[in-house]
Amino acid sequence: MTLQTVKSMNLQSITIHLTTGVLQMLRKVADREWNDVDQLLVQFWTSHSIRPQVVYVTGIRGEDMRDYAPSLLPQLTRRGLVDLVKTHF
Repeated sequence: MTLQTVKSMNLQSITIHLTTGVLQMLRKVADREWNDVDQLLVQFWTSHSIRPQVVYVTGIRGEDMRDYAPSLLPQLTRRGLVDLVKTHF
């Protein structure tokens, strides 16, 4: 909802942090809501050239959170409009 209300042309970057907590959230949030975020981020790229960044970690059980980016943000990843960055927490 916050991204939908952004009207400022001063917005320069968007960063999403994928952590193991995101997996728990995914079980609660509808796929449609993630699709809406995906479409909105594509619109930000198209209209403002804002390239989103997804920062990810390796999960506690060894799962690589990067693997979840294509299912959460299919349009962005398919078009190559997102930077995937590994970090250590």
